[in-house]
Amino acid sequence: MWIMNKLNIEPLQVEKASLVIRDNKEGENEDGILLIISGEIDMRDPSVAILPYLLNIHDALIAHEIKTISVDFSNLNYVNSSGIKTMISWLMKSKDVQSGKGYKVKIIRNGDIAWQESTFPVIQKLFPDVVTFAEE
Repeated sequence: MWIMNKLNIEPLQVEKASLVIRDNKEGENEDGILLIISGEIDMRDPSVAILPYLLNIHDALIAHEIKTISVDFSNLNYVNSSGIKTMISWLMKSKDVQSGKGYKVKIIRNGDIAWQESTFPVIQKLFPDVVTFAEE
């Protein structure tokens, strides 16, 4: 059973990974939207299941004029290069939105997970106007 969120998007469970959208309590971030990605993304082509889900979130954020989404990766223990490519495809969609209508992605990361420490700084350099980091 899932708890309704203001975007009306159900969770996604795919192989060893889960993606859950929830409303934050007021004050946790500007718009109160949190995407939690946990488990492992190691399937051959995660874009088949995960990218449509992320693009659905993208469309809902634009439609609801939400300016910030927090994405919690702190329990995503592993992601392969295809999974990183899928995330970059999603971030490119936000970057391509007309000025003033896009949203920021605030990343919550786990400094104890090696792939996160090496990958997220590079992603932030690729998308400096889109990606920020939550205070650790």
